[in-house]
Amino acid sequence: MKRVALLAVGSFNPPTIAHLRMLEVARTHLQTINTQVLEGIMSPVADSYNSKPSLIKAFHRIQLVREATKTSDWIRADDWECSRSTWTRTIDVLTHHKQQVTEKFGSDVGLMLVVGGDLIDSFTRILPDGSNLWNPADIIRIITEFGLIVLPREGSKPLETLEKMNSLAQYSDVVTIVEDEVCPTAVSSTRLRAAVSAGKSIKYSTTDDVIQYINDNNLYKV
Repeated sequence: MKRVALLAVGSFNPPTIAHLRMLEVARTHLQTINTQVLEGIMSPVADSYNSKPSLIKAFHRIQLVREATKTSDWIRADDWECSRSTWTRTIDVLTHHKQQVTEKFGSDVGLMLVVGGDLIDSFTRILPDGSNLWNPADIIRIITEFGLIVLPREGSKPLETLEKMNSLAQYSDVVTIVEDEVCPTAVSSTRLRAAVSAGKSIKYSTTDDVIQYINDNNLYKV
């Protein structure tokens, strides 16, 4: 039986049930193809990721992820990425965690990246300075050296994006795309922040512990 760990990266600003479901659905799918998932890792980005005013400090975001995962027996928060002083490329985050899971579980354990379809759509994004947001070589390494599991989200077209990219078209058939047929949801961190700011309830869109931490620390209430 193949053994792997799963990694989810992002702002988690704040974490939602969609982030947790993403890992759960990926694990369930892998179990059907004789693959054991040993752990799930949620790694928030560092404060230097961008200058958006909506991105609260990593100190709070890692704690929110800890609150979100505290009742899970297999998903955990990891602060390596968010505690770094500079932004870390996803391929480097994967490389770090591959080393960690190898030391923890053995050299036969793989590491796979689990993402939402909107992240795949960002593969073609061009930055204001004209450079690519994603290095195509990094994407190929993610797919071939680690493994990529994608859960489509509202408005995303991950497979279409991959097939349109000349450098990635040949790899589109080895990217695993899994639909959440039990609980498809369009909940997002952006919507949660807007709801909190407007004084609306976000109960059942994330965990109660996350909601309590947001309220205790007066977060997102512009």
